[in-house]
Amino acid sequence: MPAQPTGRFQPPDVRRRQILDAVAAHLLEDGYEALTISKVAARAGVAKGTVYLYFASKQELLAALQAEMWDLMLEAPAALLERPGLSWAERLDGLVAAWVSAEREHQELYHRLFHELGTAGEEPMDRARDLLVTILAGGHEAGEFDVADPGLTADFLTHAYAGPCHHAPDAGADVTAAVQTLFRRVVAARA
Repeated sequence: MPAQPTGRFQPPDVRRRQILDAVAAHLLEDGYEALTISKVAARAGVAKGTVYLYFASKQELLAALQAEMWDLMLEAPAALLERPGLSWAERLDGLVAAWVSAEREHQELYHRLFHELGTAGEEPMDRARDLLVTILAGGHEAGEFDVADPGLTADFLTHAYAGPCHHAPDAGADVTAAVQTLFRRVVAARA
């Protein structure tokens, strides 16, 4: 994240970013149990009341951070659907790259946000699954994929990519190409 300006008066988007950065840093260093609005405010350099102007509760802070993580994982692949000239396999590869990148680059935060805390609802995961279903169905209709049931295949693949992200023997290993190959094999992508 780029360095944020400091000072008493900040635009709302800057102030919100400062607060969310403080939440992320606090989660990574001290964990969820130690997270309080007061500690977030102190870390962000704002008054406790300022945090409440943006977020009504600790749960809202966490939900906003989770939403940002999902946006990282969904914006780039969704944009690929709009790009003319890309094959469905290239769109699938782009989705995998975005998912793996978000998880690996923010692995500890991702783990804390989703595996330790869970989510309040399934909406973000539903969006990810729906995006994958769209790619699988489009690829099948175009004759690039052999996917009899895009929904079932998406369910399998949304869980399949996480293992290599978290359990690769070498934490620095680039697993993106391997996961892309796995996805292509599962959908029987034609060259």
